[in-house]
Amino acid sequence: MASAINNPERWACWRFEDEDEGQIISVKTESKMANAQSLVLYKEDHTIGNIVRMQLLRDNRVRYAGYKMPHPTIHDCHIKIQTMEASSSSLKVFDEALEDLGEEVSRLKNQFSSAYQTYSQQME
Repeated sequence: MASAINNPERWACWRFEDEDEGQIISVKTESKMANAQSLVLYKEDHTIGNIVRMQLLRDNRVRYAGYKMPHPTIHDCHIKIQTMEASSSSLKVFDEALEDLGEEVSRLKNQFSSAYQTYSQQME
């Protein structure tokens, strides 16, 4: 059985806090960069960091999006977002990126299910 350090728990939805698990995400406004915020996603890794970063970079309102992992044994993903204008909130852009990713995953799941069903029918 894998230890909790090597196999962190995951959450089904994005919330700022979970009653049982405590803090899931924290937000900090960057003082050295205009229109920028840093988010820490607790108990997450490169998988979510990279996919969120790529989705953020697809948005024309985003000037910079990056992520880092502080240490291999610490499962906290630090994401930094800078928007082009102050009117575009980093949190709003982040939330919309997560919604877009959810839709994309649903679309991929449906396409896979459809292709698998077609393949299964052909094999009969």
